[in-house]
Amino acid sequence: MSSERDVLSGAVDIHIHTAPDIFPRRVTALSAAQAAQAAGMAAIVIKSHSTDTAARAEMVRELTGFPVYGGVCLNYPVGGMNPYAVLETARQGGRCVWMPSINAANFIPRAHMAPMLAAAIPPEVPGLVASRDGVLLPEVARILDLVAEHDLLLCGGHLSAADTLVLFSEARRRGIERMVVNHAEAEYMGFTLEDIKALADAGAFIEITKVGPIERRAELIRAVGVARCVIATDAGPVSDPAPVDLLRETLTGLLSLGFSAEEVRYLSVEVPSWLIQLEGHERRPAPPREGAATLP
Repeated sequence: MSSERDVLSGAVDIHIHTAPDIFPRRVTALSAAQAAQAAGMAAIVIKSHSTDTAARAEMVRELTGFPVYGGVCLNYPVGGMNPYAVLETARQGGRCVWMPSINAANFIPRAHMAPMLAAAIPPEVPGLVASRDGVLLPEVARILDLVAEHDLLLCGGHLSAADTLVLFSEARRRGIERMVVNHAEAEYMGFTLEDIKALADAGAFIEITKVGPIERRAELIRAVGVARCVIATDAGPVSDPAPVDLLRETLTGLLSLGFSAEEVRYLSVEVPSWLIQLEGHERRPAPPREGAATLP
């Protein structure tokens, strides 16, 4: 990887928030796609906390000829844990189903750690969960049936570690392979390293995004194992760099810390391409040999 374009060649970002949105965003879906295309990336996934993004993604695909995909995040604006919302995103060509984010019971008491998101939570709203007493809710079981039927990517959103573990364990039992724990390093998730490793053991990929120094994120990747991680940005807030810049910064940072080009490609190209069923990436990628045992 000899240039800034090279480090992004073929990369896929599965977590970008775009305008129009209920929050101020740095990029529109169109400008995010155009920048990714110019940078030599292979695809992006656009997300919203409040609306299905599959139709928006389809429009941008038609305008640019660049692979842009969306999906639905199961917060209250789409009916919460609503199987019908999942069915409609699948019909529209959506590739992702995110569990509740800003309306998750796990997130609401920690919302002060993300003030912009906190402002959108109605007072005294009951938090959403996927399970109670270790048993999956019936409506969530139906959602898993639809995820399995349409081979969608299942993402944990802002659910608690325990709730996500119940969800992913049942998903795996039903044959679902494409699973991601979102921004596991974020403080508002409340996850311990043991939680993260248990979720990886359940078959999920651990999404490493923008939160904290690159050295700390690199340590988490090494602790969990490159084979079980995926890089995304969670870009979008106006306070962040543009998504392509944020991704470039992360990948070049990992290279500078001793990660091999093969490892960085696995984290940013091969795993996310397989997760969203990008053409030519139908097989689950084989993990690379880890390059550095410890960080310098």
